[in-house]
Amino acid sequence: MFNRPTHPATSFRLASCILRLLATGYWLLTTGFLTACSLDPETVLMETGLITPTPTRDPFFHYRAALQPWARGDVEAAGPLPSYHISATLDETGQTLQGLAQVTVPAPGAEVVFRLYPNLPNYGGASRITTVRVNNSPADVTSLADRAAIRLPLPAATTALITIDLAFVIEVSGQRGLDEANYTLFGWDGPILTLPGFYPTLAVRQGSEWTLDSPPAHGDVLYNEAALYQLDLTLPRDLVVVASGVTLNVIDNPNGSRTWQIVGGPLRDMTVIAGPFQAVSENAAGATVTSYYLPGHEAAARIVLAHATASLRLYSDTFGFYPYTELDVVEAPLNFRGMEYSGLVLIGEDLYKGDQREAAAVSSRDGLAFLVAHEVAHQWWYGVVGNNPYQHPWLDEGLTEYSTFDYYRSVFGENEAQRLMTARWLIPFDSAAGSLDGMVDRPAAAFDPASYELLVYAKAALFFNALREQLGEVMYRQVLQTYYLENRYKVVTPQTFLVTAQRVSGENLNPLAEAWLR
Repeated sequence: MFNRPTHPATSFRLASCILRLLATGYWLLTTGFLTACSLDPETVLMETGLITPTPTRDPFFHYRAALQPWARGDVEAAGPLPSYHISATLDETGQTLQGLAQVTVPAPGAEVVFRLYPNLPNYGGASRITTVRVNNSPADVTSLADRAAIRLPLPAATTALITIDLAFVIEVSGQRGLDEANYTLFGWDGPILTLPGFYPTLAVRQGSEWTLDSPPAHGDVLYNEAALYQLDLTLPRDLVVVASGVTLNVIDNPNGSRTWQIVGGPLRDMTVIAGPFQAVSENAAGATVTSYYLPGHEAAARIVLAHATASLRLYSDTFGFYPYTELDVVEAPLNFRGMEYSGLVLIGEDLYKGDQREAAAVSSRDGLAFLVAHEVAHQWWYGVVGNNPYQHPWLDEGLTEYSTFDYYRSVFGENEAQRLMTARWLIPFDSAAGSLDGMVDRPAAAFDPASYELLVYAKAALFFNALREQLGEVMYRQVLQTYYLENRYKVVTPQTFLVTAQRVSGENLNPLAEAWLR
């Protein structure tokens, strides 16, 4: 970053603001100034050196840095989108994250609802909102969904575009022990800090209702509309920050902390994971793919990188182009699990452990190869094309699961792909058909863990295989490409997929859907 001269009048206002903040004991980096001083956020960011002014009139200039050249028009094409400008700082104890989210909401209606994901049992954190302002005026909120959401009524004279400032405090202590598998989705786990959904997030509205489900432990947690994000995150200097979007700048602060400036959009979420990571990178499908790992795990990380780049290339060719300039795959405290976020894949640390020979062994179809291929496919089926994981979890999980069949066939050959289908889907489904078989298209909460694995993953994958067999290879691919192209950055339903498939193929697919999904 280059230092720029400041205007005297603005510098005086900033200095006065800082003195007032210190006098009152209130201190937040960057956009925290807004609450106390009512300064324009872009002015504050520029004058404090957290964003260097760019000589452009393009209001989306920074977001376009996260998109490949062909996709840079997506910012407008997908809009108008909500935008988040988040500033957060981890305190000296490492247990409390304090920040401010400035959220711009287009066409808000009579009220808005924000989700506080850390308060869900799945995450085991604690989030509270300390101050709320609407268009720079104080506002009151009502707690909802067992403190996992807040409702904010809007003034009758609210314009078509509003700005909401929410100051928040989050406890980020670890959440080991959610179940017998002993893994961590949110907070600290050893040297790694994972922060999905840490900021107040606009809830998804369906008709007149806000979606505020508390998902079961076996289901996915985040359900968001696509949005634009700017994040200024200050953490200890010994942590490497990996996040959705791209890092524009890193600033070393006098107190030994480091501020990471990150932007991205349209993104389904802004997720952060930080730790003492090392990294290896490679280019694929127009993006930089980086595999982050803990010291001593380079052999497994290189295997992860190979599968991530190969699957990214294949899916870009098969489904449609990957729109972002980066894809990060990170070793995380997830046991043998994986987890998907926008532009970010987390792979369980237990798959990284061991020497080079052992690392190669876990790259088999039951280890890194399958899990990486599965989670990378989620960049299409979750990240870009979104759906409600509480009501229709099979739609993204089933299609993502079956996408690995394409990967195995491309990389390992037809025989290995058929073995994958037999071992992972056909045998479990046939073995449990008498006891666990049932309707696939139902809410996540209607399943127990065993039936969720069998039906949402295996049976749904077999539905897509049956669809492929009915339509043929060429038409099946055309259906997926059309579905992806027409629904990028949207939230879809099962009906969206089935209508698209019938329109593109010209076939009646209702009997197939009835047989497999209902």
